[in-house]
Amino acid sequence: MNVADTIRKQGFRRWYERQLIEGHLCLVTVVLALIMFAAGFELLSVRETVADLFVDSALVIGGAAVAWFAWLRYASTMMLAEWVGEQANCPGCRRHGFRAVPLGEVPPQYAATPRRQVVASCRKCGHYWCIDPGT
Repeated sequence: MNVADTIRKQGFRRWYERQLIEGHLCLVTVVLALIMFAAGFELLSVRETVADLFVDSALVIGGAAVAWFAWLRYASTMMLAEWVGEQANCPGCRRHGFRAVPLGEVPPQYAATPRRQVVASCRKCGHYWCIDPGT
């Protein structure tokens, strides 16, 4: 399911909250993976056998890899949330937040809007605009 369909299904507020939670869980994963990396690096100096060397090297490499991929996931999740959040201000009254219009209820002037975009409606003034999640 793409971002636009998820926003239509869950609503902007719930989608945004989940993006922030997921992003911060990735950040916690980065910190834990860096601790694993540091522990493995420290253990490299106190190895006793060749098997210890392989285990300690696996901790270092695994910690670095997990930290790197978790950081990439954190950055992309937070940038997507920021990108959509910046578009969530009503052009009419400047209120933040919107109601995602279901595909069957789209006004005629927005009928040609691509499915990857979300037609938004302001809860305060009823103004319509398009939000492009960029994916």
